[in-house]
Amino acid sequence: MRKFIGYAAAVALMFGLSSAHAAWRVDNSASTFNFVTTKAPAQGVAAIVEVQKFKQIDGTLGDDGKLEFDVDLGSVETHIPLRNERLKEILFKVAGNPKAVFAGTVDARRFKAMRVGALADVDVNGQLTIDGQSNPLTASLRIVKLPSGALQVSTSAPIVVNLKDYGLQDGVEALRTLMKLDVLASSAPVTFSVVMKSEK
Repeated sequence: MRKFIGYAAAVALMFGLSSAHAAWRVDNSASTFNFVTTKAPAQGVAAIVEVQKFKQIDGTLGDDGKLEFDVDLGSVETHIPLRNERLKEILFKVAGNPKAVFAGTVDARRFKAMRVGALADVDVNGQLTIDGQSNPLTASLRIVKLPSGALQVSTSAPIVVNLKDYGLQDGVEALRTLMKLDVLASSAPVTFSVVMKSEK
C-alpha cells in the first residue's frame, strides 16, 4: 500500500511539473520586434521618424496560460553603431537592466484547439516591467495556427510604450542634449511578429 501511495505521489508530481512546462516557446530566428522613434533637430524642422528593432527576443506560453515575453535591450539595432551604444548605456543602462519583460495570462486551451490556418484576435492584459518598474499594458494581438503547430503572434495595433512611465525620462533627456535635438519623443509605438514553436 505504501509503495502504491509513493508511486501515485510520484506520478502526481511528474504531472504537476509537466503541466508547468512551456507549451510554446519563441523562435527568435523567425521573429521580428520593431519600435518607432521620433526626433526633430530644431524648431520648425520636420520631425524625423525611424524604425528601429531589437534582435533578441524570447518567451514562453505555458499549458496553464501563463505568458512571459522578454526583449534583450542590449540587442537594440538602429544601424548606427554609436547610436546603439548610446541607447544601451545612457537610456536602457543594460548593465543593470538587461531586459524588458511582459507577463500576462491567456486561455491556452483556445490556441491548442485552433485548426491549422485559423486565426484569433485577442486582447492580452498584463504587466510590462522595465528597469524594475511595472505598469499595466494591454496588447491587441492576432494569432494564427501554422501547419507545424506553431503560433504566429502579431500585433494587430501598435503598442505605445512611454519611457516616462518606467523612470527613463532622464535618459531620454540626456540623449536629446547629447544629440543636440530640439525634440526626442519619450514614447514609441511598438510592433512585432513572433513565431512560437510547439514544445510538444
